[in-house]
Amino acid sequence: MQEDTRQKHVRAICKNARQKNYQVMIFNVFQQLDNMNSFSQGEARIFDMVPMDKLSVLIIFAESLLNMKIVNSLVKKAQRRKLPVICIDRRMENCYNVLFAYEESFDKLVRHIVEYHGCKRINFMAGMENNEFSDARIHIYQKVLQENGISFEEDRLAYGQFWEAPARECCEKWVAMWQDGRQQMPEAIICANDIMALTVDDVLKSHGIHVPDDILLTGFDGLGLEKYCSPRLTTACDDIDLIGAEIFRIIDGYFANKEEEPYDIRIPFRTKFSESCGCKKVHICNQNEQIMFWYNRSAEMRTHFADIFMMMTALTDGYSAVDMAELLEVYQDMIAADWMMVFMNQAFYKETDLPADDYEWGAMMLLSKIWNGMYSVPLQRIPKSKEYYVLEELLNEVNQIIVLPLHWQEEVYGFMAVAYQDADKDLAAFYEFVLAFEQVLGTIRKQSQLHRMYETDLLTQLYNRSGFYGCVRKRIKELSGREKVLFLASIDMDGLKFINDTYGHAEGDYAIKGVAHCIRESVKRHMGICARFGGDEYIVVIVTEKEEADISFYQNYETHLQNILEQFRKDGRRPYYIGISIGSAYDQLNDMTDIDRLMKEADDMMYEQKAEHHQSRLSMEN
Repeated sequence: MQEDTRQKHVRAICKNARQKNYQVMIFNVFQQLDNMNSFSQGEARIFDMVPMDKLSVLIIFAESLLNMKIVNSLVKKAQRRKLPVICIDRRMENCYNVLFAYEESFDKLVRHIVEYHGCKRINFMAGMENNEFSDARIHIYQKVLQENGISFEEDRLAYGQFWEAPARECCEKWVAMWQDGRQQMPEAIICANDIMALTVDDVLKSHGIHVPDDILLTGFDGLGLEKYCSPRLTTACDDIDLIGAEIFRIIDGYFANKEEEPYDIRIPFRTKFSESCGCKKVHICNQNEQIMFWYNRSAEMRTHFADIFMMMTALTDGYSAVDMAELLEVYQDMIAADWMMVFMNQAFYKETDLPADDYEWGAMMLLSKIWNGMYSVPLQRIPKSKEYYVLEELLNEVNQIIVLPLHWQEEVYGFMAVAYQDADKDLAAFYEFVLAFEQVLGTIRKQSQLHRMYETDLLTQLYNRSGFYGCVRKRIKELSGREKVLFLASIDMDGLKFINDTYGHAEGDYAIKGVAHCIRESVKRHMGICARFGGDEYIVVIVTEKEEADISFYQNYETHLQNILEQFRKDGRRPYYIGISIGSAYDQLNDMTDIDRLMKEADDMMYEQKAEHHQSRLSMEN
């Protein structure tokens, strides 16, 4: 949609949708998908989210995607739902096809040069080789020449790739041929699009060749920049208003008679014979106004890029996704959206500090939100079945929303939905923000993974010693200024060496992970902090406000944990016994020294119990 012509088409559709009380969801990618790479694979995943069962009609800009596998997949999904499909700029079977009458309009332009102006020597600047649009225009050029008795000369055909740099190179080669006598200078140059025509005009001027006095020149496709050029360009353009009206005529017709067979319509291009071919003089728009517009736009974008860099630097200064989301509010002006919702999936939140341990499979997290200009960080669970209804809530506020993928190369992290009060808002700066934000998400995820490796025991996924103390300090800081109670349990596995020596280290690892799982489950409801300090040593801490302290739970913790472990043993049915020794203590918490004091107290109790267990095993063996 960020391409100028497609943006105009989409806006025409949205304008008609508003008039007829339709809501529009725009699923957008940042690049054409003809040459798939890691980035475009991530982009394309946004189309998996299209809610076919909720739509009234699906409109596909097939020629913008340039990937028929994706287009065919979307069409098939829609048709399985009996959903009408309107395909823009490419013919698809069993679809309503909105096609553009390029050939008829281009034929008029070529005949205008050949038959009206009487030119015999005509050069042609085509697009890309083996491109159907370029080849069709070459064919028309050759056909009109032949019908008028003019021979086609191979060296008068060049491929400007539909773009400025290659067109400039081709035109310079032509000029060199004219200067050294290898080719007679043409009377006219026909270009397959406007940007190549404007480039040709620029090259000719640099060599003292004037349009239309020395050479006639035509373009094609109605580029907006043409209005500010001198001479004004002879060209052809599509009828934007007609496109929107015709699409909704199709939609209205379908709902009036759902049994009708899909059909094709052709949108005519309007030819504009102007100054570059020597025809009527046309008023030139205020060039100074346009120069100032682009000067100011350039200055704004330079500032925007600097702001983007500063934003990326600030948001990636750490590993916390929560902190990043909260800091994003500082850059709300850069987002410049009236409504925005950022949804993260499991690939992101499971690897960061986002609070999503209890999320079911497929659930999304609403990370950031702008609602009517107000920013917030909801951290809200969105079940997979509720995704559309959250978007529908946004659609009820505005007529149209844009849905964009959020990914790091092919790895998808979620999506973003945005909407604006101004339906015609220029989105160029916003797209730059989204691309930068994706880099931020990828960096935060990587840094979060590294931080987790630094503070987490890889075997059990409990905290290691460093992570444990960091988490305890953070919890104490959260309760700063309030009376606190600390519960601490020291836990040690019994008989780990016997399991390793007798059954192997794989079984020893199973037992270590099993005990860790039981410990984590035992304090899950009490926000317990669990750590593995060594081979078979574990520690549990609960820090809470004094009035919320669950003294009964603390006093009965050993029994509670042993019951969970007993169930684990029954479920696992291992040929060896997995046992633990426990010592625990609780007291008012004033500072970090209380942790060391309670840890020693709990350790002493645990070692005393461990000695009893060891003696008991020896007695049984004897």
